[in-house]
Amino acid sequence: MAFPAPIRTAQTSPAKSSAPRFRGAPGAAIFLLVAGALWGLAGNRLVFTNDEGLILDAALRMLHGQRLYQDFFGQLTPGSFWIQESIFRLLGVSFDATRLMVILDFAVQCGMVFWLAARLVGTRASLATAALFFAFQATMPALLTPQHRMDSTTLALLSIALCLEGQARLRQSWWVAGGLLVAFAAICTPATLLLGPATLLWLMLTPRLRRFAWPYAAGLAAGCITVAGTLAASGLLTGTVGQMRWLQAHYFDVNFMPYGAIIGGYRRALGSGSLLQMGIRAAALFCFVLPAVLPFAALVGWAGTFRQAEEPSADQDEIRYLLLCMSAFTLTTFPRMDNMHLAFVSPIAYALTGAWLSRRAPRLLTRSVLLFLSVWAVLFLVNAASQLRAESVNTPAGVVRVGGDAAGLRSLIRTVHPGEGLYVHPYMPVLYFLTAGRNPTRFSFLNPGMMGPAEELVALQELRARPPEWILYLPVSRAEFLRVFPHGGQLDHRFRRIEDWILTAYVPVEPTISVQGYRLYQRASGVGTN
Repeated sequence: MAFPAPIRTAQTSPAKSSAPRFRGAPGAAIFLLVAGALWGLAGNRLVFTNDEGLILDAALRMLHGQRLYQDFFGQLTPGSFWIQESIFRLLGVSFDATRLMVILDFAVQCGMVFWLAARLVGTRASLATAALFFAFQATMPALLTPQHRMDSTTLALLSIALCLEGQARLRQSWWVAGGLLVAFAAICTPATLLLGPATLLWLMLTPRLRRFAWPYAAGLAAGCITVAGTLAASGLLTGTVGQMRWLQAHYFDVNFMPYGAIIGGYRRALGSGSLLQMGIRAAALFCFVLPAVLPFAALVGWAGTFRQAEEPSADQDEIRYLLLCMSAFTLTTFPRMDNMHLAFVSPIAYALTGAWLSRRAPRLLTRSVLLFLSVWAVLFLVNAASQLRAESVNTPAGVVRVGGDAAGLRSLIRTVHPGEGLYVHPYMPVLYFLTAGRNPTRFSFLNPGMMGPAEELVALQELRARPPEWILYLPVSRAEFLRVFPHGGQLDHRFRRIEDWILTAYVPVEPTISVQGYRLYQRASGVGTN
């Protein structure tokens, strides 16, 4: 994220120009290029992660007439469920359709990284920043699966863009639209609403823009009223509030992770070996955790620049706003502020750090950082390209490309037929979508540590009332639970009543059929509802 021809002083910083200087054409070209490339390379690529399928299963249930929060448990607010359900209605139910929104989200974010950086530095530096963002983010497989944070980040970035144009054009309509978009982003991830107070604070502290606080607040209020009215009209307002309260009571204890943490910990990631081996791993790890490094780098760099400046630069207000938005974005990840969640909200940090390096860093440091990151970006992309070799598997949801466990998935698809009863315990809801199996419970997943005896009892009662023909079961070890949820040491990682019932009423299929450690069991002969 370092670039040629850095500018050394605030006095020679590029002046805040009129809106036409910041043409959207290059950003739009980046959007089209990224969207087209990812659709061809990853449009039907299956990534086995625990969260894959959460949005898909909920959207599919809603498509088939089930009511969110009433007929089934929905962990999230409705925004991303609505988006995916709308895509299914428009394009039909297929695995390809599950990738459309996240690819568009990421393509918009790549274009926005360029556009934000281009407001502060030249085209070459902005292109380099966007390219590095793409290289390090697109090579995180879990990032390109349906995710509510991708939806909310994209909408929030568009809101920020409208506000930046509003302060350049000095027109109230831009601010009203910016406020509206923040409210719409919050229906996907409620914490994103923090951007509203952050923007209002900036407006109140910037005398020349203070008059736009009311239009922005009006847009934000109108958006919140629209969202609340839509929820009320659809019968989801009470359920949404209740679900947010449930998350407040259950999410923190198991999901807390300190800022920048990685699953498994840094010590395990560094491993052991020679000094050279550990140095190489440390360099790769540094690039992987850029989402945690860049917010601090941007804050420290620009704060130092402002202190040293003899007179304010023309774009100082804009930079302060972006720093404030970046900080608010970072806070939205609490309590799980691990590197992966920070990656979902990293676009502004990339743009600000890239702009600071280009404008303020010594030339030698600039070129050294650029060389280092470029080399590792290429290595990340090469590694990701090598993993694109995948086997195609025909599923009821269409053809998917699988990098691992293709044989197990094929066996599962041959054995479990669409419409047959299937229960996956405790997680991996994407397997419902791929098999078109019928889940007899209201839960797409049971998260150990977050869900307790009350949820377990409801699921067990539903299983006994309508015992499925098939069960996919993974016994979660204590070590694996603590690897993913290191703060959950005092929590039970098992659902023992359900697991005892499974092992009593079901027998493992022979020969073994297993997908990602989930082994297929069949209902024992003569087992009914007991």
